[in-house]
Amino acid sequence: MAEAITVPQERFEMLKGALPAITREHLFSVYGISETTWGKLRKGEPIKLSTWQRIQMRYERVCSTLAKAA
Repeated sequence: MAEAITVPQERFEMLKGALPAITREHLFSVYGISETTWGKLRKGEPIKLSTWQRIQMRYERVCSTLAKAA
């Protein structure tokens, strides 16, 4: 079974703040995740560690893009 991680609520709020809108299209284009995974994050349920690592990499990319635009 894959390792799982529960993401703290404050990290979820940071991810949420980086989205232009919470839609299926934005979830996939920004973080590469489904609405199901987003629901797990929102509810504080565990997700796969590999999924969390992918989300973190994409979040950092979004932040660096925003920083360059500012």
